[in-house]
Amino acid sequence: MLFLLLLFWIVLNGKFTWEILTIGALVCAALYLFLYRFVEYSPKTELRMAKKILRFLLYTLILIKEVILANCKVIYYIYNSKLEVEPRVVTFRRNFKNEGHDVLLAQSITLTPGTITVHLEGNKYTVHCLDREMGLGINDSVFVKQIKKMESDKA
Repeated sequence: MLFLLLLFWIVLNGKFTWEILTIGALVCAALYLFLYRFVEYSPKTELRMAKKILRFLLYTLILIKEVILANCKVIYYIYNSKLEVEPRVVTFRRNFKNEGHDVLLAQSITLTPGTITVHLEGNKYTVHCLDREMGLGINDSVFVKQIKKMESDKA
């Protein structure tokens, strides 16, 4: 946090000199101490937040990878006319501690080509899949495993 405050100070000044750096370091240190003492901000909080941000970035990378793979699968279905596509509606339940994680999973499924979350009520998901194969293992997908890891981090 101290480093980010100092970086913000330098960006706002528009130039880098030793005087700006010294004054910025003193001001940022005073602000950091104020946060630590009166706002109950601590290095432990900072580490927890950094860990959560890294988990979310990893989730985003996994989502991008899955979207690309699903795009390839849909393109394969489109260009292979001999294949018979068997659409399915799959229903499953997930028990996440946070409702936001339910929405994150539903939106991730919808972003992935070939699947769309038709309905989400509580912890019950209804997903339409382009093909029967896409619906297999959707309730224990990579998204679910990653969200469980995010939940296991202590807040």
